Amino acid sequence: MYLSELRLWNFRKYGIKEDALENPKPGISIPFNKGLNILIGENDSGKTAIVDAIRYALGTQSGEWIRFDESDFHVDGEKRAEELRIECIFRDFTDKEAGGFLEWLGTEDVDGVQQYVLTVHLTARNKGNRIYNDLKAGPDPIGISMDGDARALLRTTYLKPLRDADAELTPGRRSRFAQILKSHSLFQKKDDVDHELEIIFKTANSAIEEYFECEDKGASKLMDELNNYVEAFFPQGDNHKTSVTISGGDLFDILKRLSLSLDENPSGLGAANLLFMATELLLLQSEENNGLKLALIEELEAHLHPQAQLRLIRYLEEKSKHGQYILTTHSTTIGSSIPLENLIICKNGKAFPMGPQYTGLSQKNYDFLYRFLDTTKANLFFARGVLLVEGDAENLLIPTIAKIIDRPLHKYGISIVNVGGLAFIHYLKIFERRDEDSMEFNVSLITDMDVKPLEHPPKLKKLETGEVIETEKTRTEAVIEKEKAEKTKKISELGGKEIKAFVSPNWTFEYEIALSPFRKEFYRSVLLAEKTDNAKTGNPQDSKIIEVDEKVKSDLNNWSENWKEDPRKEQNIAYEIFQKTMLDKKISKAITAQIFAQKLEKYFENKEGKADLKKMIKTADSLQYLLEAIYHVTKPREASDDHQDN
Repeated sequence: MYLSELRLWNFRKYGIKEDALENPKPGISIPFNKGLNILIGENDSGKTAIVDAIRYALGTQSGEWIRFDESDFHVDGEKRAEELRIECIFRDFTDKEAGGFLEWLGTEDVDGVQQYVLTVHLTARNKGNRIYNDLKAGPDPIGISMDGDARALLRTTYLKPLRDADAELTPGRRSRFAQILKSHSLFQKKDDVDHELEIIFKTANSAIEEYFECEDKGASKLMDELNNYVEAFFPQGDNHKTSVTISGGDLFDILKRLSLSLDENPSGLGAANLLFMATELLLLQSEENNGLKLALIEELEAHLHPQAQLRLIRYLEEKSKHGQYILTTHSTTIGSSIPLENLIICKNGKAFPMGPQYTGLSQKNYDFLYRFLDTTKANLFFARGVLLVEGDAENLLIPTIAKIIDRPLHKYGISIVNVGGLAFIHYLKIFERRDEDSMEFNVSLITDMDVKPLEHPPKLKKLETGEVIETEKTRTEAVIEKEKAEKTKKISELGGKEIKAFVSPNWTFEYEIALSPFRKEFYRSVLLAEKTDNAKTGNPQDSKIIEVDEKVKSDLNNWSENWKEDPRKEQNIAYEIFQKTMLDKKISKAITAQIFAQKLEKYFENKEGKADLKKMIKTADSLQYLLEAIYHVTKPREASDDHQDN
């Protein structure tokens, strides 16, 4: 059996519109996979509430005392709900498992076959500063109270966030290690026969007593002195004789005295955490565990470096074939290393399972994302909006542009995903839902028009006869505009209300910058990138920088003079910078973008330069598509954005 679905009414942030719990539609309904489930999302997205709801309803193997607090009841405005309900639905029972719940089981039709289903619901009421709760189960809404044996079969293994592994494994009255051992069949006494550990313990006690009574050891003299004090302290006739033993002799007392460690030296937090999880899984995966095999682990990555996280999640993937795991994480390492189908994105008080029955993703999309969704791209699971870009240049420059126009991406919780090409569709499908339940998540797709301008000569091909022919259409303004219209239409089909495509107006990202008022500084960045790439130290010498500055000045003057009467003067200069310099000489786009971004940042630090810089960007026609993309994922463009620059 496994936890198939969780439904919540008025539990914390998952409220309902009506007061009555009879409302059939819960505040949230979350389906779970049989094996591995990863709840992922930003802080306060509801991950912990989901885990807490499960352990409140089912209890834990550690037997922790759980009770509701007033803060568990949903607040709508100033009104706090008086009732809440948690419902857990279990499916896929074996006959043996079903035997423990016969009184509460229902059935449902699955492909023409009747299958067992168990619905457990916990209701709590907040009345007169006292909270009453009632746990029942059954196929009808009223249900029947569950007895202790049945409830014990549903207990979960729970590892809290920021767990203190050392404390849990330390000997003592609350030793979790002792509780785990006690639940194992090896430590179950039969027919009141002493367990082997008890026999060892009694033997040890006999040896200790013998030591303190032996005159040869000198300990007997110590005990005689102690007995003299005792005799003096008690009334005449009260005969007492002291003895030294290890107190407590039953099996559980012995288990509480045991400690577990990796070696003689104290373990670090990460190592202790791994040892603690291994101990808990020992009980979960035990063959004697005839009940629910469900582990709840919050912040799996606690105290673990990325490689340790990878090893652990791979192990749990394997173990999830024989049990169910519901984990929470803030780790991009974990988010990017497991199949997307195992993720449940928590956002805006909702949960979005990423299985194929819930998304627009095909198997081809899943396979692609499993290969290429790395830790950097996995940031999108924690973001409030996403910018999808083609390459490194956009990835490096757009955050700087956003900061200049007063839309710093980090402030708005926006992630940039560098697709590294044109495979946007795989990422866009992540945000498409079959149930049409919106993720309320804005996505901007920034892509190049990729239509070559008039200045670009057609490709030539030399035939065997020696004749050279053109392999492309002759470049005319009509042909170019037709190509642009076709490209724009094709890309716009990828968008929607929340997902929008923003296409460069002419050719590429770099070409648009070369067309803008930043032409001079961008051309200088291109030439410096070439020098930087060739420099042995990674930084061009001062003489090379002077050489670049002189060439920038000379080339721009010459180009302006050569095309001063040409209506396509700006396009000709941009073509020289982008095609004939950057592309033909194979100068790195990434290094160019890095140098250019650093220069913009330097201008931005200057109060006077900041205003000029902002105005230049906002008035650059070729860069407006970038601004609109940024506004879409952060905050809509306002009139004040433009007026304050005048």
